[in-house]
Amino acid sequence: MYKKDEADNSRKGRVVNGLSEQKKFSWRPVGLFFVWVFIWTLYTLVLCGIFMRNYGGLSEMFNRTYGFILTVKDLSPNIGVLWYFFAEVFEFFRDFFLIVFHVNILFMILPLAIRLKHRPCFLAFVYMAICSMLKPYPSVGDSALYLALLALFFNELAEMQFSFFLFCGFVGVSLLSPVMHNLWIWRGTGNANFYFATGMAYACFQIILVVESVSAMLNHDRKIRKLVAAT
Repeated sequence: MYKKDEADNSRKGRVVNGLSEQKKFSWRPVGLFFVWVFIWTLYTLVLCGIFMRNYGGLSEMFNRTYGFILTVKDLSPNIGVLWYFFAEVFEFFRDFFLIVFHVNILFMILPLAIRLKHRPCFLAFVYMAICSMLKPYPSVGDSALYLALLALFFNELAEMQFSFFLFCGFVGVSLLSPVMHNLWIWRGTGNANFYFATGMAYACFQIILVVESVSAMLNHDRKIRKLVAAT
């Protein structure tokens, strides 16, 4: 009897030790990941420098890609809101507002990661929605990407309060935006403010979608924790 108890205790001890070893966090995979990312990035930059040496080199490539986006030099009308804002703002305050708009997204990364660390897929959805919302040159494809991911969280987001309102809003903006653009740019009978109003409505609907989806997901997780605690 004592031998059986000792065997059970030793078996339980091995299981506990195995579980504790599995729970230990290892920095080795993280370090290897960053090493391979650094090697791949360096390899890509070397190839880009070789191919772009007759066209200004890497500096010209970065200026025409990331620099073009960060400086917001092109103020052509689009479905975003930055083109109208920087067309109206004084040149003296342009650099200040550029820093504000670009740094604004950085303040959301860490709080959302801490709050939604148990939902990595949903966190990726929120990040994509915020990036699409704050891009200097957004497109319809940016919204289509994160809206297509909503089907992954159908059960969790079933209790969203303004789902029908958001659906009607997105449909209305998608119909009015090309009409206002045509009236203003091609026919000359419209106004820039009408087209900008559709862009503002589009941005507001995206903000409501992000806030409501995060709230619905947190409420769903809260209910699950209450049910687990009750059982």
